[in-house]
Amino acid sequence: MAIPAPLRHAARSLGRAPVFSITASLTLVIGIAAVVAIFTIVNGVLLKPLPYGDPERLVGAWHDLPPVNITRANQTAATYRAYRKLSQSIEDIGIYNEGSVNVSDPRGGAEPQRITASRLTAGLIPLLRVSPLVGRTFTEAEDLPNGPKVVLISEGMWRGRFGGDRSVIGRMLEVNGESREIVGVMPDRFRFPVANTQMWVPLALDPAAPFPGGFSYNAIARLKPGVTREMLQREFVSLLPRVAEISPMMAPGITWGTLMEQAKPVPVITPLRDDVIGDIGRTLWMIAVAAGLVLLVACFNVANLILVRADGRQRELAVREALGAGRARVLGHFLAESALLASVAAVLGLALAWVSVRLLVAAGPTSIPRLAEVTIDWKAMLFTIIVALLVAIICSVIPALRIGRVLLANALREGGRSGTAGRAQHRVRGALVVAQIALALVVLAASGVLLRSHRALVSVKPGFDAAGVATLWLSPSGARYRGDTTIVQFYERLTERISALPGVRAVGITSRLPLLESGRNQSPFFAEGDASSADKIPPLQLFTTADSGYFQAMGIPLLAGRLFHATSRQSQLEVLISARTAEQFWGTPASAVGKRFRPLPSAPWFTVVGVVATVRDTGLGAQPTPAIYFPQVLPTDTLMSEVRRTMAVAVKTTGDPAAIIPAVQRVVRELDPSLPTFDARTMEGVVGQSMARLSFVMTILGAAAVVTLLLGAIGLYGVMAYLVTLRTRELGVRIALGAAPGKVATMMTRQGMILTAIGVASGLVLFVGLARFLQSFLYGVAATDAVTLAGATVVLGLIATLASWIPARRAARVDPAVSLRAE
Repeated sequence: MAIPAPLRHAARSLGRAPVFSITASLTLVIGIAAVVAIFTIVNGVLLKPLPYGDPERLVGAWHDLPPVNITRANQTAATYRAYRKLSQSIEDIGIYNEGSVNVSDPRGGAEPQRITASRLTAGLIPLLRVSPLVGRTFTEAEDLPNGPKVVLISEGMWRGRFGGDRSVIGRMLEVNGESREIVGVMPDRFRFPVANTQMWVPLALDPAAPFPGGFSYNAIARLKPGVTREMLQREFVSLLPRVAEISPMMAPGITWGTLMEQAKPVPVITPLRDDVIGDIGRTLWMIAVAAGLVLLVACFNVANLILVRADGRQRELAVREALGAGRARVLGHFLAESALLASVAAVLGLALAWVSVRLLVAAGPTSIPRLAEVTIDWKAMLFTIIVALLVAIICSVIPALRIGRVLLANALREGGRSGTAGRAQHRVRGALVVAQIALALVVLAASGVLLRSHRALVSVKPGFDAAGVATLWLSPSGARYRGDTTIVQFYERLTERISALPGVRAVGITSRLPLLESGRNQSPFFAEGDASSADKIPPLQLFTTADSGYFQAMGIPLLAGRLFHATSRQSQLEVLISARTAEQFWGTPASAVGKRFRPLPSAPWFTVVGVVATVRDTGLGAQPTPAIYFPQVLPTDTLMSEVRRTMAVAVKTTGDPAAIIPAVQRVVRELDPSLPTFDARTMEGVVGQSMARLSFVMTILGAAAVVTLLLGAIGLYGVMAYLVTLRTRELGVRIALGAAPGKVATMMTRQGMILTAIGVASGLVLFVGLARFLQSFLYGVAATDAVTLAGATVVLGLIATLASWIPARRAARVDPAVSLRAE
């Protein structure tokens, strides 16, 4: 196919100006790569449909509990059964839990490992309409407490552990010490409920259980055709009182009627897509805006370059028009050049975007959902083509409009002398520079307030000392460790052995570590003598199981009373509480010691023996959390046992905490070679991970700020340099007539600073208008923080001064004799 003549002419024209062509192309490559990479992530996370059948009819089923300020509470086993049995608006409903399990091969073919797994009801996978790659899903009979022990595995586990052998169906795996038969392999696209899930086992709820428990299960329902979320929500509201027909008792001493009266649960139905994505949408859209600003600044920069080049060619273009070339043909030439530049930039930008996406996916925080599904696909390629077309139009329309307004006679007259150029050209170029500086200030200020927020979070005192602390998790299986006694004895031996390691200052165990989701369990706190608990649910507390060594290892100070005794001397009915809990019920830590409470109205009384500092459990930016700490001891009342299998070991060391982890893992293997450890990391790493999303946004906006700042400075430098070139003769005359070179440099620098001042003022107005979208990301600093805005203004001003001064200094060195002979 023959190349159209306008494109051939444009290619030859660009070839004669290699510096301009390379500079313009690379500038556009940066802008296009940024916007395509972010579009790919936004598309993969926010826009792409969920990988299930008819995903628009899938909904999440939740409950709000207004009296205890809980939104999006899960399902209970009783509400799940009631909705499934009585609802006429859904095809089915399923529930599940996220978690992890110990896995070993009974034939010894692989090392024991801890993997992410999910327990779910048998109907949930058919409800999602995803078929196994090999084998089948669960049957209803397998979803009972005494049903056949089966398991589904992921395609990744199938290929990695079993070499993709289709005869894997029927093989046995040891899951938490229990033999289970592999009945199916789920395809790689089934990343449910989280991306790294490798195994699914039946939830196996007991329909005859007298106490179905609290709000513990995530739920997904499929709407019948024609049913809306609002219709289903109204139906669930009407069905909720009938839960008592299926399960009258929720827990010992608590009936369903009591819970309805005190907690006042309200069913809430949400699109499943919203549940999967969560609140990440605001983060990604803000990043997308930053990428768009980078592209816009790049376009303005290239438009300015084209305008400068066009101004230098006005005489040539005017002569062409005078010799018969139509105005449209001349303007089409600029569009063809811009199209070629945008096309080259699109190809290179797509390649750079592919690399950037891989880096962002690898480095992105695990809290971003669906990140593993992000990839450059045909939509990204189509988006790149659309962006290239828009870039070509933006980069050519301003020069085209400018040339279109130039009268032929004026072009010939202005092109024939070098002393000055038309004021209109200067105004257009100046406006483009002002726009670049304004946008650069917006991105720079945004990255600045995020940096200040990050510094504020880092300086927060979380209630514990993360320095020198290593942590890892383990979960002895029920098959090997039957009963509370064996579990308590195992952890007692483990802490003794770890304490003897060189460099260990303290070691402890806990069912929950601060700033992590694992092990989080909230329950009410019925304080002795608190009459208000009779007619309302008291405030919820975080319930944790720990030993004394945990507080010493984590540097959590004791404020009143004492810590736990050794296991052999510690009573099950003695607890520690946080200072915030003490203040809620008894005013001061000292007054709480000796007081009693119980977690259920029918439970035995627990006595407070000590009060420790309150820890920021849910996030550095969140309020300190009220908490109760139970001892890991042999229980006298098994109904109220707080003995936990899955525990974290916290080790305080005198050296590098990461270096002690292998030694701790060796101790675990010596005690039990079949027991895997998992999630080994330092507490400083945990603290850093808690700020991962803020750091991710800050990094991307920081990079965008550097790019926009650089492009803005280049744009200003280009305008000032060209202005010096155009005014060479005038400046030579001024110097010949006695003007001091310093004053000439100051005069030229002043023009650049005027443009900068206008750009900064415009940017400040624009940023103030957009600042409210940043506030949800910030801690300890306002979005319109005066220090940040002043700092951004100073940085931009210094760079702009340098960009203006360099050409101005060249202007001050003009030789009058040379400039006067130039014509």
